[in-house]
Amino acid sequence: MQIRKLQEHIGAEITGVDLRQPLDAKTRQAIYDAVVDNVALVIRDQKFAPEDFLKAARLFGEPMAQHHTEFALPGQPLVNEISNQHKDKKTGKRINHGEAWHTDHPNHEIPPKFTILYGVSVPSRGGDTEVMNTRAGYALLPAELKARIRNMKTANVYQGSATRHRFAYAGSAQDERQPDPVLQPLVRTNADNDTQALYFSVTKCENIVGMSPEATQDLLEDLLARMLKHPELIYQHKWRKGDMLIWDNRSAMHQGVIDCPPEDVRLVHRIIIEGEKPH
Repeated sequence: MQIRKLQEHIGAEITGVDLRQPLDAKTRQAIYDAVVDNVALVIRDQKFAPEDFLKAARLFGEPMAQHHTEFALPGQPLVNEISNQHKDKKTGKRINHGEAWHTDHPNHEIPPKFTILYGVSVPSRGGDTEVMNTRAGYALLPAELKARIRNMKTANVYQGSATRHRFAYAGSAQDERQPDPVLQPLVRTNADNDTQALYFSVTKCENIVGMSPEATQDLLEDLLARMLKHPELIYQHKWRKGDMLIWDNRSAMHQGVIDCPPEDVRLVHRIIIEGEKPH
């Protein structure tokens, strides 16, 4: 097995390992550490059936239930599929999964630690996945802004009322039924390495405690814009069939790039991994 950094600030690649085979403890730890250290990790040339993917995902923790259970694989409720061929049943329009920068499921008391994708069908061009290092993004903020936001709490719901990035389709009734917002730290500490990172999703944040939804969105959009001024913090993953892509939600945001030819099938399977209560 070889581990190679892809960029200075984010991204690494592993080759020479088949995750369907048993791994010793040292190898398992090296793979886990590569995700935490590099924020995003791609493991090349895997050949998974859904049950193999689920088994491999358990190298990183225990899989958990996802939003949008309508996209779960038959017989594998913890594995969702993300496809550019999905259409909204109400409107008939194509669903653009993962548009806009976000982190997964911050409206859960215990949100996922890792998100894992597996490339099943890859388009001829486009359809990349971008992952941004919010740990490095936080480190680049001015000291006075860090001091201002350090102890802020976000209140998270299925979809924030003032977000400027509306979902392309309605969620299931189960997803949308959330009576009470979930509070999360705007600056989150990673339990594995004690580093701090910006932690928010503009789509799911209703407000920052003590601020209006509109003022909250202004601040979050400003924080996002500051990070986006540093393209070196972004890893743009160009999919190959058999890629397994993992990122650490505690130190990352991600988005899908919606630009592949509509006649090409882009299909990835997704698993999310249980984490710890953010602090």
